[in-house]
Amino acid sequence: MPPRRSFLRSATAVAVAMAIMNVAAYGFTLIGSRRLMPEQFGAITALLGLLLIGNVASLGLQATGARQIATHTGDGAATLADAMLRAGRRSALALSVLCLVLTPLFMWLLHIDSIIAIVLLAPTLGGLTLMGSQLGILQGSQRWTELAAVYASAGLGRLVLGGGALLVHPSLDWAMAGLALGAAVPAALGQFFLRGSHGAGRKEVGEVLRETVHGTHTLLAFFALANADVLFARALLDEKYSGYYAAGLIVAKACLFLPQFVIVLVFPSLANSPGDTVRLRRAIFAVAGLGACAVAGTLILPGLVVEVVGGSAKYAELGPYTWLFAVAGSAYAVLQLIVYAAIAQQEKRAALAIWAGLVVLAAAAGIVLGTGAATGLHGVQVLAAMTSGCALLVSAGLATGLHRQATDPGTSTTD
Repeated sequence: MPPRRSFLRSATAVAVAMAIMNVAAYGFTLIGSRRLMPEQFGAITALLGLLLIGNVASLGLQATGARQIATHTGDGAATLADAMLRAGRRSALALSVLCLVLTPLFMWLLHIDSIIAIVLLAPTLGGLTLMGSQLGILQGSQRWTELAAVYASAGLGRLVLGGGALLVHPSLDWAMAGLALGAAVPAALGQFFLRGSHGAGRKEVGEVLRETVHGTHTLLAFFALANADVLFARALLDEKYSGYYAAGLIVAKACLFLPQFVIVLVFPSLANSPGDTVRLRRAIFAVAGLGACAVAGTLILPGLVVEVVGGSAKYAELGPYTWLFAVAGSAYAVLQLIVYAAIAQQEKRAALAIWAGLVVLAAAAGIVLGTGAATGLHGVQVLAAMTSGCALLVSAGLATGLHRQATDPGTSTTD
């Protein structure tokens, strides 16, 4: 099969699998909103938020594994894969134990009385962390069909087992039990695909864990920046318009997740050729192109967009401005790509630049919204515009740094 056709086939498989994963996760949320009482739905949403935070370690493991496997030369691929799997098991165990230790704190902070629901966070997060190490190996070795299967199984496991549990018995405990079982499905499938990996020692596992810490820190900074605006909206806008902003964020998050398959596909080649700025520019154009299509869609069909995110009756005022959230989500999608390029190139200063961007955004939001210079719907528009500008500025700064590192062979950021 010609290389171009093979790549398109792989891209389609990964894109479809990731779409299945995201739609299935959304389906679980819809089932929960309909089957649970509002108090319980609020609790499961809070627990999903904790899983989202903890899942950053899984993403760090995946990025590390993909980079190391993609850049590995010579023999010992099975040993490197085994090191990744062992690092994943150690990380999963550590996070599970941490969840169990923090159970009383979570119960107090989230006002959840069920100890069973909180305890079930540990195996759920453990399964997701194992999956991250497995995805990294499959991604780095460009085993796209198996990678797509694991992605699809992650979403279907959550929908079938988590949603099925809610249909059988609508309660918080059953929902979390279904989520824990659902998280075990992709981990079991990934282990089946990677059977035969062996031979790693303590040194190899330690190297993987050290690099994972750096990658996880960078991704944590990105997710903090990408989710800070909803906190600013809640704190600085009144309740009605912070609700409008939260509805607009559904559009932004859809535009953020839409081009993720591009990042998954291009990351191994970025790791293999860290100085290939042409490949990075093409990937940026691909992500930006998908974002432009999403923005055009919100401009052409604003009423439909509002109906999907929350109902035209509730959020009719937001309709003409949904394109601002599409721009914001697309800007963060570009930033996410460049963040992964920084991880592939092992640019250790990337996290610092992202944290600096968060400080600037917080200061700008405090000055403009906190002083009342922009309020109501105008405040919603201004905050969405500020988040877009911040994402683009940080993207430009990181991209410039990567270009300089690529064109200066004597510069190293790995020390």
